[in-house]
Formats: sequence, C-alpha cells, structure tokens
Amino acid sequence: MKTQVFTDGNKRASVIFANHYLIAHGEGFLVIPEKDVPEFKKLLIDFYEGEAIEVISNFMRERCWKSF
Repeated sequence: MKTQVFTDGNKRASVIFANHYLIAHGEGFLVIPEKDVPEFKKLLIDFYEGEAIEVISNFMRERCWKSF
C-alpha cells in the first residue's frame, strides 16, 4: 500500500487481495467498519510517514479482521 500508483485505488485493491488470500486459506477476511475509516486513513498516513507497521497491524487485527 505504500506505493501510490493511483489516487485512491491501492487501498481498495490491497484489501481485496488480502481478502482473497485470507479466504483462500480459511483465515477469515478484512472489513474496515465505516466508523473506523477516518482512524484507518490516519494510521495509513502515519505508516507512510515512518510509524512502525505494528500500530496499523494491531488496529487491523483488533477491529477489521473477521474470522469464521
């Protein structure tokens, strides 16, 4: 997601790819709840600017990863 080839498509494409991988391996899927989108975008910017990946990874694991 760090390389922004397109204005906004990379985040969506990354989530689609991640979901394809997770579902194919029986690990669930990612969904970013609408109420959490502003925080998700802030965490992405922080990551782009050098924040440790663990910060956004923890956010995704705790709020966005749905297992079945």
